[in-house]
Amino acid sequence: MGILKSIFVIFLGVFCLGEIFRFNLGNNIYIKPIDIAVIVLSLAWIAQEYRYIKKIYKDTLFLPIALFIGTMILSLSININNFSQNEVFVAFSYIVRWVLYANLYFIVKNFNPKFKKKILYMLLVVGAIFTFFGFVQYLFYSNLRNLYYLGWDEHMHRMFSAFLDPNFAGAFFVLYLFFLLGILFYSLNNNKIKQARFIGSISIFALISIFLTHSRSALIMLLIATVIFFMLSKKMKWIIGIILVSVIFIAISSKSFNIENINLFRIASTEARIDSAKIAINIIKDNPLLGVGFNTYRYAQIKYGFRNPTSSNVSHADAGTDNSFLFVMATTGIIGMIAYLNLLWSMLRESYSNYKSYDSKSIQKYIGIIAMTLIVGIIISAIFINSLFYPFILIWMWVLLGFMEKK
Repeated sequence: MGILKSIFVIFLGVFCLGEIFRFNLGNNIYIKPIDIAVIVLSLAWIAQEYRYIKKIYKDTLFLPIALFIGTMILSLSININNFSQNEVFVAFSYIVRWVLYANLYFIVKNFNPKFKKKILYMLLVVGAIFTFFGFVQYLFYSNLRNLYYLGWDEHMHRMFSAFLDPNFAGAFFVLYLFFLLGILFYSLNNNKIKQARFIGSISIFALISIFLTHSRSALIMLLIATVIFFMLSKKMKWIIGIILVSVIFIAISSKSFNIENINLFRIASTEARIDSAKIAINIIKDNPLLGVGFNTYRYAQIKYGFRNPTSSNVSHADAGTDNSFLFVMATTGIIGMIAYLNLLWSMLRESYSNYKSYDSKSIQKYIGIIAMTLIVGIIISAIFINSLFYPFILIWMWVLLGFMEKK
């Protein structure tokens, strides 16, 4: 195994650490092990595959990715005089991070088919470890009250695993579930019965994990993704099964709805999301064309008086709004939104092309199904949480998209 492949394996291993380890570099810059890993991986890729880099502009997703990167940089450049040098530096560092994560698509795509197949099984293991850690956390560390001073919500009686947030963990569990189901159906269609049984067993735990997050956004994401996945797989009867299991879960958990954190009809978080949307809309009204500058949202809120810069209450939510699309509009404006929607559409188009180009015996058929389900699922999730810009969901998305191969 070459150096680049070895680094990629380490990178996937670091993924399991989630948000458990993060280091404050000062000036509102936090770095996680996964950030360090993706930097090393990208540098190794540039050093080893510089010839391929010259050809990436021919990739169908290159232009949509480049256009959105351009709008991020343009929005920040236009607003550069509205913020201090430190604030601009922090904002630009997050643009760099987004670029590094997007680069995973090109890195994975350049791997040979044999190693890509190994990566699929590595992802299966990574997700299984994350799920296992979630059950351990749920049983022995059921709330984050002791980390409240660091900006984490309490999340009592909920599974949040290594992400320390049940909503993002729930979104990931949904993505992992349909990744597993895609591999499961591929295994069944190729008579790999033992493999199918093993993956089916893990799928059950992934489904249970979704419910234990008590995340409404994850449940909505699950239901929509279920319809998309099984329609594309032409297994409509499974839709009824997933919906039935969800209804049973809601019926059983309703006995505990007196506990606010796991009440699916809780009002406090709904009101918080509405307030978050109102703030974003106010900022959008004043900055419709190019927004306030990508990732300057925290500083814009302070200027508008929505956040107190001297407050002792730390929050990881200050840098964005709950709705990813409002976040894009507020920070990059209409131009950025058009560029971003074009990117999402291009991803869906490529996934559909992959789906239509192969028969049910090919893994590429199911990669297309998984990718389309993934994109639609994240879009639904992004209405409620900022999942389109959450690092670990971005990583999972770009890596899976990198598997697609034109016939």
